[in-house]
Amino acid sequence: MSRKALEDTNYEMIKAHILYPDESPLPLEKRELLDRIISASKILDKNPIQKNAVSLHQQKYPDVSRSQAYEDLRLAVRLFNSLQTFNYDFWHTWMINDIVRNIQACEKKNDHQHRKIIAMEHSNLLKAVGERPEELPDPARNEKHQFYILVQNNNQQIKIDINKLKDIPTAVLEQLNKAIWGGEEITESTAEEIMKS
Repeated sequence: MSRKALEDTNYEMIKAHILYPDESPLPLEKRELLDRIISASKILDKNPIQKNAVSLHQQKYPDVSRSQAYEDLRLAVRLFNSLQTFNYDFWHTWMINDIVRNIQACEKKNDHQHRKIIAMEHSNLLKAVGERPEELPDPARNEKHQFYILVQNNNQQIKIDINKLKDIPTAVLEQLNKAIWGGEEITESTAEEIMKS
């Protein structure tokens, strides 16, 4: 029988381990792995360069091999990363799947206590998914509204309709480009830098 990966562990068990480590419901090997991953996550927050983070992680856990240290960092990024790189889609999907598995397991039992758990999990699922919006987004919204680009030059505002932008002659676009960028022509490398920023 294969053991479950840490990522397949019930969210409530991980939460209980973090909140009450002395009374942790996790098996010993998962406790150690989770502690290492939480430590790796804290190291990554302070030292985002992986090579340096691996060295610091190995200093804290000398028994861990280099490949295992990289694996710990990879798991830390997926499970406990910072707000800037947090994968909300992965976390949200994981939580919803966990709730659905709990509901399915309780439906098989079909007794009064498990029906209460099902009701509670349905409530959790509604919180995770959210209420259905009263008005769904209109796919033809762009056709109903006009969108403009406002260009301001020497206290003069020019309103350019996005739908008519393609109809503007190339010579006018070049003049507009010169007016905005001070007469300098944009090179390909400058354009790449602008797109990256």
